[in-house]
Amino acid sequence: MGKNSNYSSSDDVLSEGVKYKIIADNMTDAIVMVDNKSTVRYVSPSFEPLIGYTIDQYEGMDAFDIIHPEDRDYVRSKHLQVVETKRQVSLEYRVIHSQGFTLYAETKVKPVLDSFGNVKYVVAVVRDITERKMTEQLLENILESVNAAVWSTDKDFSFLTFCSESIEKISGIPKHELMNKPIRMHDHIHPEDNRMLMGEAKETLDKGLPVNKLIRFIHHENETKWGQLIVQPYLDKTGAVERLDSMMLDITEKKRSELVIEESEQRYKSLFENNLDGVFSIDLHANFVNANHAFEKITGIEMEQLPDRCFIGLIHDEDHLPVFQVLSDVIQRKESRDVECRIVRSSIGERIVHITFVPIFLFGELNGVHGIVKDITDRKREERELLLSEERYKTLQQSINRFSNDLANVMKVSELESRLIDEVKSVLPVTDASIEEIPRGQEPNDRVRNDKWIKIGEREQLIYLQITFRDALLKMEEEWLETAVHYVTILYDNLQFIEDLMKRMENMAVYNETPKWMLRLLFRLSEKERAALSSDLHDTVLQDLIIWYRRLESLRSTSLFNKEIKEELVEIEEGLLDAIHQIRITCNELRPPFLLKMGLVESLKSLFSYARMFSNYEIEFDAENMQIPLNEDQILGMYRIVQELLNNATKHSKATKVTMKLASNQEQVYFSYNDDGVGVELCGMEGSYKHMGIAGIENRVLSLEGEVKVHSVTGHGFQVNITLPTTTKQKGDYYGNIVG
Repeated sequence: MGKNSNYSSSDDVLSEGVKYKIIADNMTDAIVMVDNKSTVRYVSPSFEPLIGYTIDQYEGMDAFDIIHPEDRDYVRSKHLQVVETKRQVSLEYRVIHSQGFTLYAETKVKPVLDSFGNVKYVVAVVRDITERKMTEQLLENILESVNAAVWSTDKDFSFLTFCSESIEKISGIPKHELMNKPIRMHDHIHPEDNRMLMGEAKETLDKGLPVNKLIRFIHHENETKWGQLIVQPYLDKTGAVERLDSMMLDITEKKRSELVIEESEQRYKSLFENNLDGVFSIDLHANFVNANHAFEKITGIEMEQLPDRCFIGLIHDEDHLPVFQVLSDVIQRKESRDVECRIVRSSIGERIVHITFVPIFLFGELNGVHGIVKDITDRKREERELLLSEERYKTLQQSINRFSNDLANVMKVSELESRLIDEVKSVLPVTDASIEEIPRGQEPNDRVRNDKWIKIGEREQLIYLQITFRDALLKMEEEWLETAVHYVTILYDNLQFIEDLMKRMENMAVYNETPKWMLRLLFRLSEKERAALSSDLHDTVLQDLIIWYRRLESLRSTSLFNKEIKEELVEIEEGLLDAIHQIRITCNELRPPFLLKMGLVESLKSLFSYARMFSNYEIEFDAENMQIPLNEDQILGMYRIVQELLNNATKHSKATKVTMKLASNQEQVYFSYNDDGVGVELCGMEGSYKHMGIAGIENRVLSLEGEVKVHSVTGHGFQVNITLPTTTKQKGDYYGNIVG
């Protein structure tokens, strides 16, 4: 045997104990042996550089004294677990270095049994994992900042070999619960996504292929969180799946934003496609990008024909320039603008549209232009028709005003008919218009479509206006025609009556007859003129005289004048007062105030009171038996007769006493006048007779259908007896209404 054949001699062979000691003394990891009372019984030399305590310091100490206070209960529970279960456990915790800083340790605790099978000691192999923990913390910070979690699991997903703390924030399950039971994560995943993971995703992973899926977490009530799950299988040398490394990105906010954008896009798309107005988009070169169906309907261009087609090509040639200018302003100023224009449609011609151009921005830059199109063809047509209607109405109104004014000057039926035909032909769309006489019983009807027969009057036969229309009448034209015919119909009867009246008057003139109604008409005209003259005098001359009198009076009282001038001014004032008084008297005589309101008796009493002031004769008046009220013509007539009689008494009779009586019964009114004046010889004195106004008195009485008797003899006074019917038949009232 060689030299080395005796190498295994007892001197050179190491005992088992020596071997284990050499190994324990030279291990990087520290070995600690602890009894059932937690007292340290042995610690390897590598413990000192790890924790900072010497072997002598640590042996005999309570093993948990150097554990971080927050982890101490946890480590004790694990120690108790080993003693009770007699099974090895692994754990991580923090220890306090002898110099006071914290270290992270990874420990595997294994029980040592005695001969009876009871746990006598526990042996802990302690490794410093501070650096790894710091790296993991850095990873946690990174994952926290990106809202992500990572973990690593066996291929069957039965336990986790690594898991970041951020998993709880994403999944809702604490890390320590997932480490030994990762399947719990499926409880918080949406059922549909869970079925996908257990089916399709698992099959993919079993094949050694990566999985990248969106999943939904439902651990928060009424809230869904979205995660991006990325799983990468780790294969061994044989190609079999050894473990699964996973990353979960919380993309909830991103997904919500996408959903909001998608919802907004769907809403926009719905508004775009279903808008009743035409909506289109063009690029900055005015080429179409897209449009909705309403735009297709307005323009008559199918959707597939729009892309890359120039928008300006749809516009009527005459509107190219204004539309191009507005579109250029929108692009340059980046502001919305409106324009009205015409678009050409090959199928039904041009349409009038209102377009609102709206700039489109993408990332703050102008990207294109939206157009909103409203078809306003019907509205524009209605506006034009309304304008034409207003102009037509104005024309018709002017025509009816002119026509009515002209009718005031028409004095003959033939002129009226001619004027009506001229106006109808000039105003209405007619081809012919004429006046036709139709026998009674043969009245026409509008059998011909464009013919119309309108009755305007009657003579021996019926008088019709016959019109042939070129076009159908508008409503306002029908109203114009109705109004014009109404005017003519009223005037037609009046003119016919006047012509008949003129013929009667001509016949009366031949026989020198004056009808009572004409006398009444003449007297009413006279009263009308008297009233007008009285009003003019009162409102003009009288007021001017009063103003000048007051100015003169004021001037005289406020200024200094010498005696002669002041006397002249006083004389002028008196003259003005006399003129004012005389004009008032004249006004009262022309139109006695309150005559109709006071009645005849009271008005006569007032007249007599005034006459007594200026006459040299006595007036006696008796009206006690006057019980019947008189009408307006009778009151005016009798008042004027009494005025005339008093005037004669003052100027001609030289009487000293005048007696008048007024009485009535149910059928007649009686009036008598007597004076004791010089009288007059009625026979042979026709000129003086008329001069004295007696003819006027007789005509007044005649117009009232009464009787008058005049008796006078020279030297024996003057007598007048008048009898009137209590109710005068007013045959002339029609003419009275004309002048009244």
